[in-house]
Parts: sequence; structure tokens; C-alpha cells
Amino acid sequence: MIRGTRKIVLCFLCLCVVVIPARAQQAKQFVDDGLAAFDRGDTTAARAAFEKALSLKADEVTAHTYLGIIADRAGDLKQAERHFAAAVKADPNRASVRNNYGAILMRTGRSSLAAAEFEKSLKLDPDQPNALVNLAQIRFAGDDLKASAELFKRAFTIKPDVEVARALTVIALRLKDNPSASTYYQRYAAALAAETGTSAHVPAARAELGAALLEAGLMKEAEAELSAAVKLNPADADSVVRLARVYLTLNDLPAAGRTLEASVARGNDPAPVYALLAEVYEQSGHVENAIPAMRLAIQRDPQSERNRFAYAVLLTNTNAPGAAVIRTEESLKEFPSSSRLWFALGFANFKLDKNEEAERALRKAIELDPKFAPAFAYLGLIRARTGAYAEAITLYESALKADRKLAVVHHLIADAMLKQMNTDARVIEAHLRQAVEMDPGFMPARLSLGKLFMRSQRWTEAAAQFEQVIKLDPNVPDGYYQLGLAYGRLKRSADAQSAMATFKRLNDAQKKREDEELREVVKRLSNVRF
Repeated sequence: MIRGTRKIVLCFLCLCVVVIPARAQQAKQFVDDGLAAFDRGDTTAARAAFEKALSLKADEVTAHTYLGIIADRAGDLKQAERHFAAAVKADPNRASVRNNYGAILMRTGRSSLAAAEFEKSLKLDPDQPNALVNLAQIRFAGDDLKASAELFKRAFTIKPDVEVARALTVIALRLKDNPSASTYYQRYAAALAAETGTSAHVPAARAELGAALLEAGLMKEAEAELSAAVKLNPADADSVVRLARVYLTLNDLPAAGRTLEASVARGNDPAPVYALLAEVYEQSGHVENAIPAMRLAIQRDPQSERNRFAYAVLLTNTNAPGAAVIRTEESLKEFPSSSRLWFALGFANFKLDKNEEAERALRKAIELDPKFAPAFAYLGLIRARTGAYAEAITLYESALKADRKLAVVHHLIADAMLKQMNTDARVIEAHLRQAVEMDPGFMPARLSLGKLFMRSQRWTEAAAQFEQVIKLDPNVPDGYYQLGLAYGRLKRSADAQSAMATFKRLNDAQKKREDEELREVVKRLSNVRF
């Protein structure tokens, strides 16, 4: 039910005509003739027979119903409505005719009147899947999601249906009820495997549901739906990009790369495909491929300020900040009011140790966007670099005021406070705990929290944090060093010796590790504006 409106379901009648002599008997014969013609697909003969029946018995319910169905199929909604209304007048206590009349009112945009008919129909017969679905759609359109869900659930219990299961999945997503969304998606997938020809097999419908699942963070479900969408329509670049993002989130870089490269090989290579391919190449360590891919993204869409920004960050992250400055200055001629590009220029100059130029660009970014949190954070980094930790903390706090979700800034505040005299360890711990809680995979924050525990002789808590650091990245020398110290304090001599031996082996790469830790900070700050 994300895409369009479900086909409204009309109810065919089971005949139960009271037999009386003469005209009524003749009318029944015409109805029987009409039904036979309708069943064999002879609409003209069916219409003629039903009209003859009405000429003999004006309130013949079956004749009105089938003439309404014939008119509806021919697109004559006015005539269909006339016949369905006549059927209701003739037999107001028959549930199916109430549903049919409600369906045509729904088709003509009179949802309130339609809902009233469906409710009357369900009072007469509560176990009608068609009436339940029709009323559920009206409640959904009116944003009464809970009422809609209850109606769809009743319909699905009576008659499992792929589109009803899909609707329940969508409603659960809208209600941010991911467990229910996952459950209903499994039912939808099972029903889909058993059905053909429904709208759920339409590529656009699969793509739209996949996008909603991705946004909700249901990655396995999103993978299944988007894979189907791409298979059904390989030219759907949006679904290709979304599917690759699912694989990136699942940390399956090879699958993300294959998805995007296959799209390029098919000639389906717009800017978003190349831009994400550049990101995949960068994360997988293939910088030599990332930079050309981003160039192609910019060539495909020269007016994408987002891609210009991503290119500048990519160049800076790959140890080419000088090139980033050149390219960003070129881009700023076309996008002089882009706060992101001014930030990228400040970031590149920061990496070049050009503090004055960096600060000038970052302040320009804030001038253009006073809530640009990463720019405040980098100004804080400049202050911390020069030892002005109090000023750095003030700037970090401005970053948090602009964006409370920046876990990395809590870490930066704690780091600056650790370098000051007479700081409150409880405040530092609170910031580090906040950083770890908000971003459990942010290794530098865990390392700092462990060191803080070491200061206060909380050896067991410290060891737990250092163990998590190594689990996140088994190549962190300082993690093994600190863990060795913690194990020593805990009298775990063999474990301490093992950790220290690993530290000595990895220590030669310490400078590289420091660069990578800064890059972790950069990545989290840069991605905020994507």
C-alpha cells in the first residue's frame, strides 16, 4: 500500500431468488441467461439479459449487481454507481451489495460515504476479506494506521493475501514497529512466492518497499526486496544504489562493489552509482579506483554540490589535501554559498597544518550555516592543536548544541579535558560513556574510556573496554599496551605478557595508527552533512 491504491474488490453474488409465478419467474430466467453469458465472457449478451430482467422486476438485486460490475469494467462509474445503489435499496441487509456500493463510492473519491457502507457491510457479515481490505485502505489513507492495521490483520487471518501482508509491513514501518514489520515481511515473502500477477510483483512496488525497509534499518529484508527490484528492472539505478548501501551497512564490501560494477557494465552508470562506487573503493583500500570513480560521478552530474564535497573529502582522506584545496576552490567558484564546500576547504587546510586558512574557511561555513556542527568541531580541533583546550571545549559544546547526535564530539570534549589540569573525572567519564553509547563502534572513545578507568584503578572495567577496542580493531597497538597493563594489575600474568608481545609487534605502525584514528574522527564529522 505504499504505491498507489489497491484494486477495490467487488463481491459477486450467490443467487437466492424467491420463485413466484409469471414475471418474477421470467425475470429469474433472464438472470440465469445473463449469468451464463457473463461466465463465458459475452458481456453484450449478459447486459441485454440483465436489462430484460430489470424490465420485468425493477428491484432484481443480482441483475443490478452484475450490470454495475459490467459498467465498472467499462469505466462507466456513474452507471455502475446507479446500479449498485439500486441493489442496496432493493436488499439493504445483504452484506455483499453494501460492499459493492462502498467500493464504487471509494472509486469516485467519496471516502467517508464509502467507509459508512463498508462498516454496514461488516456489521452484516464480519468475516468479509474484501470489505475489511477496502475499509482498511480508507483508514490508511486517512492516516489512522492502527485502525487500518487491525482491519488488515482480520482480513489476513480469514484469507492470507500477499498485498495484505505487504500493507501490514508498510503500516508497521510507518509506526516504527520494526519487529512487527519483520514478521509481516516474512509472511509477505511467503505469500509472494506462492502468487503471481499481483502488484507486488511490479518492480516499482518492490523497489519502494525495499527503500522503506532500508530507511527503517531492516537490512536483510531490504536486501531481499531490493535484489528482487534490481532483478526485475536492472535499469533502476536508485534500487542499485540502495542495494549497494545495504551491503555497505552489512559490511559486505565485495557484494556492494559487485552490485555497482555490474550496473556500470550494463551501461546503467549515472552519477549516484559512480559516487557510491568511489566510497566502496575507498573503504576497501582501493584509492587508485576511488578517485577516478568520483571524477566520473562529477562528469555525469557537474551540478552536484554533494559530489564536489565528497570528492574534496576523498582527496583529503587519501593524503592529497593539496589537490583537495585546488579542486574545492574551483568548485566554490560555482557554489560560493555552499557551507559544505567551505567546510571541505577548511578540512583540507587543517590536514596541511594551515591553521589560519582552515579557520577562515570553517568560519565562512558557519556564517553560511550557523548550525553546521562539524565546522565548530574542527575549529575546536584547531584550538586543541595549539593547546588552547578551554577554547576547544567551548567550540565542541557549540557543535553539540547544533547537533546533539554527534557522538564523536563527546569524545573530543573528554580528550581535551583529559589534557587539562584539575578536570572533573566524572564529567569526562559521562562524555565518554555518551560517545560509546551513541556509537558503539567508535574505537577511540572506548580506548579513552579504558584509560580513564585505569587512572581511577578500575582495572576490570578498563580491561573490558580495551578488549572491546581490540575486538573492533585487532591492529591497535595502544589497545594491547593498555590491556597488558590492565591484565598486570589483575594478576593475569600470561594474558599480560601476550598482550604486550602483540603491542611490540604492532608498535612500528603507531604513526599510521594515529593518522587512522584522526581519520575515524574525520569520517564521522564529514558524514554528518551527507
